[in-house]
Amino acid sequence: MTSGRPVALVTGANKGIGFAITRDLCRKFSGDVVLTARDESRGHTAVQKLQAEGLSPRFYQLDIDDPQSIHALRDFLLKEYGGLDVLVNNAGIAFKGFPHSVVK
Repeated sequence: MTSGRPVALVTGANKGIGFAITRDLCRKFSGDVVLTARDESRGHTAVQKLQAEGLSPRFYQLDIDDPQSIHALRDFLLKEYGGLDVLVNNAGIAFKGFPHSVVK
């Protein structure tokens, strides 16, 4: 059964730009906002900071480099909301062994 509410999701939202976007969405978006982070502890800490500001984001652990984590998020969104309305893809992946000289 879906909630019928619109949902926005921000990846990599436990700090920096993702955190700021999540804060603004919580203030302005007329639906649920899901904060995702690879590290569960950091994600919960970010949610607690926003809750201290009177905001109500939801948390979901997401590792964008893990297909099982991605599929679990998809299943959660389909079950809870019937899909996804807004995606802010802020998460990144560090490539091990990628030559720094290529990125300038």
